[in-house]
Amino acid sequence: MSDTFVDFRDAGFTYDGESFVFQHLNLTVPQGQFLCLLGGNGSGKSTLAKHINALLTPDEGEVLVFSCDTRDPESTYFIRSNAGLVFQNPDDQLVASLIENDVAFGPENLGVPLPELRDRVTRALKEVGLQGFELHETNALSGGQKQRVAIAGVLAMDPAILILDEATAMLDPRGRAGLLRVVRELHDSGMTVVMITHYMEEAALADRVVVLDHGTVRLDGTPQEVLTRAHELRELSLEVPFACRLSLELQARGVPLATCITDDALKEELCALRSKM
Repeated sequence: MSDTFVDFRDAGFTYDGESFVFQHLNLTVPQGQFLCLLGGNGSGKSTLAKHINALLTPDEGEVLVFSCDTRDPESTYFIRSNAGLVFQNPDDQLVASLIENDVAFGPENLGVPLPELRDRVTRALKEVGLQGFELHETNALSGGQKQRVAIAGVLAMDPAILILDEATAMLDPRGRAGLLRVVRELHDSGMTVVMITHYMEEAALADRVVVLDHGTVRLDGTPQEVLTRAHELRELSLEVPFACRLSLELQARGVPLATCITDDALKEELCALRSKM
């Protein structure tokens, strides 16, 4: 398996055979990276994510995942077994009434033997903070808990890449924070993560941010490089994170502090500034 897990090479895709969602797209995702995709409605984010999982395949160019061409039918099983996709609405992904059965569904269909299957279910639920919930009913869970079960079901398949397609969109702030903590821990343990979100504060947690506009990469860099480009982001109907917006406003008023993209960084700047007074 190469160090480049995902490679879009001059790729193009159209749903109707006429209008391209993206065309001549070139994008690579290295092993172990936490990539966040941003963009307005219709920018191509979800379509791109489904190409990584081989749910969609390009009409032009090629998409390689683990060096496998996604259009090769013989590679589909391998790609989908190793690139786990979590959707926006967990109810679209839950298939069983009991949590342990739902989490076991994916690996069981991969042919994982029973003793290992049990270990995978236990480990996956522990990773998302739901250990001991095995016999709980999925329909009695909160939105955040359902999303954790959906992630556990993907993790139990032991994927190399976790793809989150607006997975926090339907959660309250507490649920989002809990889910992001899980994702951060998974990435810290070495997992490659591709996260689609419209929350700029979430993008600040990534290693790399890519902004799409009608299927074209408009911005690509570290969160600090991308999320501080307020004028360009607003042209794309995106806002900068609150911490960045406030730090820029304070700078405009003559306050000597760095441009921050997270609340914690801004707090540190303000505390340091106060200590000098």
